[in-house]
Amino acid sequence: MRDTELYRHLLGLEAPWTVTRVDLDVAGGRADVWEGHPPRTRWTCPACARALPTHDHGKERSWRHLDSCQFLTDLHAAPPRVACPEHGMRQVRLPWAEPMSRFTTLFECLAVDVLKACDVQGAARLLRLSWDEAWHLVERAVGRGQAAKPVRLTPHLGVDEKTVGRGQTYVTVVSDLERGTVEYLADARKQSSLDGYWAALTPAQRAGIEAVAMDMWEPYRQAVRAHLEDTDGPGRGGGHGPQTREPDAARRR
Repeated sequence: MRDTELYRHLLGLEAPWTVTRVDLDVAGGRADVWEGHPPRTRWTCPACARALPTHDHGKERSWRHLDSCQFLTDLHAAPPRVACPEHGMRQVRLPWAEPMSRFTTLFECLAVDVLKACDVQGAARLLRLSWDEAWHLVERAVGRGQAAKPVRLTPHLGVDEKTVGRGQTYVTVVSDLERGTVEYLADARKQSSLDGYWAALTPAQRAGIEAVAMDMWEPYRQAVRAHLEDTDGPGRGGGHGPQTREPDAARRR
């Protein structure tokens, strides 16, 4: 079996995609695989699934794939583009990677399992990635999880800051007090840190908030007031909107 046919089977590629070339650098410990397709291939628009001919190709890109034995493996391809009458110029969906990713889907699945088993630095070492690349994979995994999360009401929220690492480095944490789950994390403890949470809620979710428990850190208070109507509550002005209540621990500070 030729090396191109072997990699086509290993990658699970189906027509019209095929492997056109494989370069093995034994000294450098690398395998580079190029993928292509026959001329005059028709594709579906990623927005409406209309069948269209190839218009042109984007710039050649590479994706990190699972290692071939001990060889670090990269896939290479110039993504085809179609000119949809309704949606304009669009890059077709690639079967081996999600849009905007620098890694194949199979590599991302392995990386997430490794990242769940150890810290980012350890995962980067095992996967032969930079720290930034490993953290990028964490952010993509969290984004997928957030996108798949069902929309639900959280009547009682907790907002607090937590120190991370060394020194005065903080993250903002929003939790669902009824379910005991973390709903949101953001760097620092500024008003803008908490603004991102409110901006992601639907009007119905914001209207369903009955109370927010937090310490009286002024940036947090400003964020709540900016996004939730009548945060004083019945005991502080006669309204009927969400209440902000200072926990006992915060009052003792």
